Amino acid sequence: MTSKQTIGDKIKSLRTSKRLTQSDLAGGDMTKSMLSQIENGRALPSMRSLQILAARLGVDAGYFLEEEESADLTRLVHDMEAQFKRKNYQAIVSAVKPLMDGRLPMTVNAARLMGFYVNACYYTGAEGGEEAIRRAVEIYERFNLYVESAKVQYLAYALLFTQSRYSESLELILRVREDYVSKKTGNDFLFEIDLHYAESVTLSALGQYDGSRRAALAAIALSREEGVYYLTDHLYRVMSNLALMSGNLEEAVLYLDKAKLFVQFTEDEQSVQLVHLAEIRMANAERRYEEAIRLGQKYHSKGTRYESSCFLQTGIALYHLGRDEEALAALSKVTLPDDAYHPLDRSAVFTSYAYKAKIYARQGKMEEARQQAEIAYERVRQYPSSVYTQFIQATYLELHA
Repeated sequence: MTSKQTIGDKIKSLRTSKRLTQSDLAGGDMTKSMLSQIENGRALPSMRSLQILAARLGVDAGYFLEEEESADLTRLVHDMEAQFKRKNYQAIVSAVKPLMDGRLPMTVNAARLMGFYVNACYYTGAEGGEEAIRRAVEIYERFNLYVESAKVQYLAYALLFTQSRYSESLELILRVREDYVSKKTGNDFLFEIDLHYAESVTLSALGQYDGSRRAALAAIALSREEGVYYLTDHLYRVMSNLALMSGNLEEAVLYLDKAKLFVQFTEDEQSVQLVHLAEIRMANAERRYEEAIRLGQKYHSKGTRYESSCFLQTGIALYHLGRDEEALAALSKVTLPDDAYHPLDRSAVFTSYAYKAKIYARQGKMEEARQQAEIAYERVRQYPSSVYTQFIQATYLELHA
C-alpha cells in the first residue's frame, strides 16, 4: 500500500535525478518548506499539488500513488479522457462498463476512469454511475485524497438531478462542500465555482429563486476575485433568466450582454447556441416579435437539442402577431429534449400546448383548446411555481371556467 514515505521518496528521487533543487521544483505554487515536508514524509500533497509536481518532473501524477499499474490501464485512461473531451460519451460507457465487474485495481487511475464513466452515464442515461462513484471514493480516500473524493461525490448531484430528486441533490451539494472545506489542503477554485453553480441550478429547480440568485452571484464573485472566469457565461445566463422571470427586463438585458461578452472568449458551440436562444427569448420579452422571428431564422440550429426551443420562441412571436396558422405550425414542432431535466426547461416546453390552446380558442375551436390546455396543466402540476407554470395554469382556468 502506498504510504507518505513512498510518495515523498519518489518525488525526491525524480527531483535529484533531474538535478533540480527544492526551490526549482516548488516554483511559485508551494513553499520550499512544504516540498521538504512532503519529501520527508511529514505531509501529504493535494492532488492538484501532485499534478503540478508531476508535470514538472515529466511523469503522470498516478506514478506517485501506485506501486504498480499496467500500461494498458494508463493508456485506457488517456483514451477515455480524449473521448470525454470529444463528448463521445457512448464510447466511454462501452469501453468501461465491462470493467465494472471488479476487474479494475484499487488505483488512482482506476478512480479517474470511473469519474469519466460516471459523467458518461449522466449524458447517455446509462446505469451504473452510483456504483462507480462509491468505488472511486473508496480509492481516493484510501490515499487520503479527500478533495478528489469530494469531487467524485459531487458527480452524484447530476445523477440525482436526472431522476428529479432535487432536494437530495441539494443536500448532497451542501454535504460535499462541507467535506471539501473541512479536509482541503489548498483551494481548488474551479471546483468551488462548480459547487456554487450546482447549488444555483438546484435551488431554481426547487423554486427557490432568491437562493439561486445568491449562489450564482457567489460563483461570479469568486471567479472575478481569482481571475479564473470559469463558467462565467453560464452564470450570467442564469442571472439573466432569473431576472427575466421576475420581470426585471433591465437587469436581464445587462446580464445577457455580459454573457455574450464571455461567450466571445470561450467560442464554445453550446454556449454560443444558448446565448442566441436567450437573445430570441429577450426579444419576445420586450415585445420585439418581428425581431424574434428574424433571430429565430438566423440562429436556427437544425438537428441540435436547441432546435425545439427555437421553434417555441418563434411560435410565441407569431402568436402575438396574430399569425395563427404559422404559429401553430411552429409550436407543433416543439418537443421535449431527452436531456431536459430542469423543471424550468420542461415547463417552458410545455407552454407550447398553452399557446396552441389560446390560438384554438381565438379560432373558436374550444374543444381542441381545452385539450391542449389540459395537457400542459397536467404536465406541470408537480413543478414549482414559475412564469411558465403560472401562464399554463391561467390558460387552463380561463378555458375551463
